[in-house]
Amino acid sequence: MLRFLFLALLAYYLLRWLRDLLPKSTPRPRPGPQNPPGSMGRPPSSQPKIVDEMKPCPACGTFNPTRLAYEKKSLYFCDQRCHEAFIRGEIKT
Repeated sequence: MLRFLFLALLAYYLLRWLRDLLPKSTPRPRPGPQNPPGSMGRPPSSQPKIVDEMKPCPACGTFNPTRLAYEKKSLYFCDQRCHEAFIRGEIKT
């Protein structure tokens, strides 16, 4: 038991010493007028860009990226079979 406590204290101080050796990270900016929530302190030009939008298939309800979906008349389908089923009225649930 005494050996375990000694090793635990040794590990604690060793980790603390290693943490002090590493360079200090800069603090994260707090949200405010210049840094709205979600911006993580980045300028607006470096915000992540939305690559694609997910749209539900009207026939089966699965969500698909618009760039991969089968588009007809501003509706986004999983594939051509779902589109044909939607036209025939065979909507799956």
